Amino acid sequence: MPCESAGAGLVTLGAIRYRLTLADANDALSHFERIERLAARHDGETFLRHQSMKGRFRLDGKDQRGFVWVRQEQRGGADRSAQSGPPRIAIHAGNAAAWRLEKEAPAATVRGAELPHRRFYEELIDGAAAPLEINLARSDSATCLAGRVAGESVSRAAFSAIRLECSDRTADLAELLTVHRWSPDTVSRVTFFNSRTRQLDRDTGFTSLVVADGDSAFLRAVDAPEFKQSDVIGVIHRAVERDTLESIGTKLADLSQWYVADAEMLDRISPPPPGITVSVLQRSQT
Repeated sequence: MPCESAGAGLVTLGAIRYRLTLADANDALSHFERIERLAARHDGETFLRHQSMKGRFRLDGKDQRGFVWVRQEQRGGADRSAQSGPPRIAIHAGNAAAWRLEKEAPAATVRGAELPHRRFYEELIDGAAAPLEINLARSDSATCLAGRVAGESVSRAAFSAIRLECSDRTADLAELLTVHRWSPDTVSRVTFFNSRTRQLDRDTGFTSLVVADGDSAFLRAVDAPEFKQSDVIGVIHRAVERDTLESIGTKLADLSQWYVADAEMLDRISPPPPGITVSVLQRSQT
């Protein structure tokens, strides 16, 4: 970007708006889909824990009805046989929240009132699909906003200064982003990564997209173990110190052995306004 801006917040808002239109874009289904993907590997080495049942449970595959099955391990490490042990236990979208992957914290689901600014989301993008009613009342953690390295309060102040108007109502960008600590009474459709402390505001299990606000936030998000499988968007202004820009260049150069330019994606997006440049890299397949 040509100067410091709230661009990262607007990019995050666009991602939130898109996921409001998806039928499976909520924490409960996202958690179950992750368990499904692990079950499809059939590695026999993935274990789960239940919030009330004791012991560890080995993933035992998925059937044609869409159920994922687990079987409790016998003490000592050996599996119980189908004849002598208890029957397998089914995991589905309705009960997946009671299960967690071993060595991980339970996936957090934020509870609260429905998003209050429905009209803003509906009219944000002309011609876009309408948000689904059910998503307005459910939390979602697939999108993450990595705040400025100066601290969460600095990020919130920058986004609060951006006001949007819809009919006779106004809302600031911080409200529309639904970060849990900024809007504690409603559901949250985004997680917040504190770049200064390197901490997420809640355990999610998996983050699909990270939007990093600034050069330091981008460098820390790219290196964070929580985001190794995530897409990362860095919004950086060119008025930062020269050595900082060189650090970004060095990092991208280091990544070049694993990434290549994604010309197809660049062709699909609209040309940026004057003064803004966009670069897209994708993981190399070789």
